[in-house]
Amino acid sequence: MNILVIGNGFDLAHKLPTRYNDFLGFVERFLNIINTPQILQQGELKNTEKTVYKYIDHLIFNEQQLCKELEQLVKDNIWIEYFLQNPMYQKENWIDFENEISKVIQSLDQDMFFKDGEKSELSEKMQNLSNPFLHKKYSKYTAAMRTASALTHGKGESITYKEIRDRLYNDLNKLIRALEIYLTDYVEKEECNCVLPDIQEIVKENVKGADGEEQIKYCKVLSFNYTNTYERLYLDKQQIQNSIDYIHGKAKLFNTVENNNMVLGIDEYLTDERKDRETEFIAFKKFYQRIYKETGCKYKDWVETIREEYDDFLQEKERIINRANEYMGNDVQRMMHRLQASAVRDQKCKMHNVYIFGHSIDITDKDILRELILNENVYTTIFYLNRDVMGQQIANLVKIIGQDELIRRTGGKSKTIEFKQQREC
Repeated sequence: MNILVIGNGFDLAHKLPTRYNDFLGFVERFLNIINTPQILQQGELKNTEKTVYKYIDHLIFNEQQLCKELEQLVKDNIWIEYFLQNPMYQKENWIDFENEISKVIQSLDQDMFFKDGEKSELSEKMQNLSNPFLHKKYSKYTAAMRTASALTHGKGESITYKEIRDRLYNDLNKLIRALEIYLTDYVEKEECNCVLPDIQEIVKENVKGADGEEQIKYCKVLSFNYTNTYERLYLDKQQIQNSIDYIHGKAKLFNTVENNNMVLGIDEYLTDERKDRETEFIAFKKFYQRIYKETGCKYKDWVETIREEYDDFLQEKERIINRANEYMGNDVQRMMHRLQASAVRDQKCKMHNVYIFGHSIDITDKDILRELILNENVYTTIFYLNRDVMGQQIANLVKIIGQDELIRRTGGKSKTIEFKQQREC
């Protein structure tokens, strides 16, 4: 079995604008244009040399219903506001949504604790917010402002932690749906003639069927992406259903906020002691979203098949060796059994291949990657863009499988992991 694991670097290798900052830049332009009456009155955009402006022009003036939906999703969206004012995005045009969302959620979670270590209930009034953006956004509701307002007007406004959390959650779902529109109505419609030679070599192989005739066998694909890039460039349509596992959901244009199944969340940040007890912010976490949105987990069946095959191999090997050791017949037959056992001892199990392309090997996907890599009958090839990326992948892999295991698997007779520089299309 061949399994191809792809991350966002796969789409980027095809020259597609799928970074978070690409999407955020699109939203920023879209909001600027729809908030400028003079442009809307013109009936078209004057400058559409860049494809993103050409798309926005088409969206606003030819897809009014979709345009209206997108406007409702991104206008006054607290996450869009937060990302756009983020110093990293403003100065370097780069942002990591998941990391930034995690910062906000962790700060709000921490703000619920009193000085004595006891935690507030979600239904209690918010006292203070440590995140600068949230503090500014909800400043009139803080305990200090309530006190000042009560002294001046006889009454102070209040808001509960639950109301803030629910606003963040609802706007996150709107953000995800807006991203879905961007990916399906813009990115997936972008012309892409780039075909990667590394992927072409992995995608399919000729095998002999039960009837002796040659057949094409496609590799399995575990995709951390939302897009259809792999299937539209490399896959025959009849093979799509059985060979791709969209672990983080798949973008579809005609979805809604309610039935969208894209996972965009954060990793567990609580200790083992707290994570099963404190579930106030569980809906923001990836594992919860995967379960709630019922995304793919076909890869577990693939892993089970690989492990069962290895167990069967070991059992058969043990059976042959035991039979040789226990055989009490004549010398010739005993010698034959021992020769067979000796040959079996050196025999290697049939290897399966895992290819990882465009994935940072980040610890956020630790459990999935460990299931794939840590098998004695799996050979893993990790593609890297450049030496800097390779260095980061090695560092990340240490966090996932440990230093000793990585050393064992990257050298000597037991080598099962190699790094390979990807080729451009």
